[in-house]
Amino acid sequence: MNFKVKILVTSLLCLNISGCEYIDNILHPDDGDEVIVDKNFRSDALQLGLSDDTITRLCTATNKISVKCITELNVETSQQEVRIEYAYNDVIQKNNYAKSTVASRVIFHLPADGATANIEFENSRAYQFNDGYQYTWQEPSDFATADLVNDAKESIATLANFSVTIRVSDSELSNISAASISNDDYSLTQAQDLINVANTVLFPELIVNVTSSEPTVPTDASFAMFTAGHRAILADYSSVFSTAIEQSWF
Repeated sequence: MNFKVKILVTSLLCLNISGCEYIDNILHPDDGDEVIVDKNFRSDALQLGLSDDTITRLCTATNKISVKCITELNVETSQQEVRIEYAYNDVIQKNNYAKSTVASRVIFHLPADGATANIEFENSRAYQFNDGYQYTWQEPSDFATADLVNDAKESIATLANFSVTIRVSDSELSNISAASISNDDYSLTQAQDLINVANTVLFPELIVNVTSSEPTVPTDASFAMFTAGHRAILADYSSVFSTAIEQSWF
């Protein structure tokens, strides 16, 4: 899987030994829904089995979730791509040692040009460490998988976690993780059953430590698992995802 790394809830969270972590901004502070629809998307999606009503529902943004309905040629595979991208962006969290900007996306890939139909879940986090701190990171033991969970936080599907971590600079770190369900692995009814009860995706977070002249011993600067983005997207769109699966999951 190819990844483009992107340097991209509203309550107080006190966690780890790093102190109290808090949210510093408002989603989409420019106000207004954000939706982008390519000019050929509707006709291409209709040819792939989606109804006009389903397309309209899929391509409707909210004040917290932006939507892009895209049809384009993938230059790497020479295949036409028809997909809908949902983004819950720019949530800023802080602790005593760093600022973190986190975003979640859900990407519904339609089976154009014989491609696999799949729903991809993605989390990205950019760390900006405070002046005077040096950082290290490691992957937790469960980093190879992510869990799609229900309202009770019970796993309903364990998915492979494809993750890329980049040391951007001495003060910046970036991580992007993605997991998906596809029609290769899940039948139409199985995929619908998952989406109908899914609440969010649990992506394991990196273990991050910092050192400085004070303290000289490594100190935990990790952030809590971020689940609000996928929870919001699934809450608003799981019903139409289920309909789209019924119409295109072949």
